[in-house]
Amino acid sequence: MGILVGLVGFWLRQNTKLSIVEISAWLTLGAGLILPRLGSDGFLLGLICTSVSYVVMSSRERISTRKEMVIVSATCALVVYYGQNVLVGIGGRLGTFAALSVLFFNLARDYLKRRYDHDYGNHYS
Repeated sequence: MGILVGLVGFWLRQNTKLSIVEISAWLTLGAGLILPRLGSDGFLLGLICTSVSYVVMSSRERISTRKEMVIVSATCALVVYYGQNVLVGIGGRLGTFAALSVLFFNLARDYLKRRYDHDYGNHYS
């Protein structure tokens, strides 16, 4: 579900005049109204989708392709799922999880790019 929200948010970011904050708000509102009614896991799905909606607010320099959005959305969903009992009662944990997911992705991407450039002699970047 988180990946779908990431892709919808990415599409809205590319194809509408909505601000990234408005997109996140609409995604969060939809997740909050619909997902908790789906069953016992609905609340957790809502949390995941809300956190992924914060990922959608990343700049185009941080996340520039659908593939990158899928990777970061999946990462964020896993961080929320496995970290759901961490920082309990602390405001901003979903935003923190989103920020950590984007940070991890960008660090990994930059590391792999530097490694590739080093291994294959591409010193023009």
